[in-house]
Amino acid sequence: MQGQVQVAPARWWHVPGLARLIRETRRHRSDGGTVLWAPHWSPWLGLLQSVWTAHVPGVAGPRSYVAEHNAGAVGLAQMRPQCEPHQWEVVYLAVEQPRASQAPRSPGRGVDGAPETLMLVPHRRAARLLGELCDAAVLLGAERIMALISEEGGHYELFKQIGFSPVVREFSYFRQGGTDADRPRDNGQASEPVQPTAIAGLRRQRRADAFGLLQLYQECTPKIVQMAEGKRSRSWDLPVEGFTRRLVRRREDDRWVVERDARKVAWLHLSRAGRGPHTAQLMVAPGAGDLIDPLLQLALAGASGQPAPGMLVRAREHQPELMTALEGQGFQPVESRLLMVKLLAAPVRHQFVPALEKVV
Repeated sequence: MQGQVQVAPARWWHVPGLARLIRETRRHRSDGGTVLWAPHWSPWLGLLQSVWTAHVPGVAGPRSYVAEHNAGAVGLAQMRPQCEPHQWEVVYLAVEQPRASQAPRSPGRGVDGAPETLMLVPHRRAARLLGELCDAAVLLGAERIMALISEEGGHYELFKQIGFSPVVREFSYFRQGGTDADRPRDNGQASEPVQPTAIAGLRRQRRADAFGLLQLYQECTPKIVQMAEGKRSRSWDLPVEGFTRRLVRRREDDRWVVERDARKVAWLHLSRAGRGPHTAQLMVAPGAGDLIDPLLQLALAGASGQPAPGMLVRAREHQPELMTALEGQGFQPVESRLLMVKLLAAPVRHQFVPALEKVV
């Protein structure tokens, strides 16, 4: 008789088995072993952080949950807090593919000839882990939990079953050797590196710009996306340097703001990676599309000379001008992901106050 799968918070005695699971899913990252793996996320480091900081009061670190079957780890799910309070993000979800000898017999066959039980077991384990993350987020006081899933993995139905709703589609554009600012353009001429002084109103982001960037985000983002993400001004705050950030984060950030008539009309975030491609994010207000090309060239020039295989820029489906400019700059679409959000019902604690009755 097969034992039931048990889901529990990760503890130190789970680490050896989970390390093996992480290694296996890394090898089979693209063939169904990994349901979700956020960019620049280390499941091993997140596991250690959640094991050692889960019981430390006042520390909002990652949370890891493990699925066990027959005294062995068969799944791992992780989530991390966002900069906005009461928001969490699913960053890693992986389950072990069961062997044919370990699964119950089933007369039915799937499309590829595999027993239907083998196809359903990973789905059920992933659903158990994802549901446990949602329950844990409620206990942590979260209002919403988000996940950015790849559309190529076929996991949309899994998240929809748990109560996630699709919000917006995000496309990743990659340019090989994108740190070279002298790459020829479509007209056959080399583009000159853009200097910051060449863009009127361009300056580095300051701490006082958070509210203005929130207004820019609201101006160029559909209302349904705004409601789902629930961003506030602190989402655009500059990161605070600290010991933990210097230890974990090995990326150099540059943030630029363009002002016109005392209003923020564009924002550029360039992140230079120690390993892997550099990344850039852009927000441009409607009517200021003339800033997209100069800002992209500024990002390429700012990353030139840094060792990296290229540059990655993410654009959402409501940014058609940005996607057109990216293709004109030689970027190619490489991935499409879907942002899904689940609104959580946070528990409400009522304080009962005894009423004083007046006796006449």
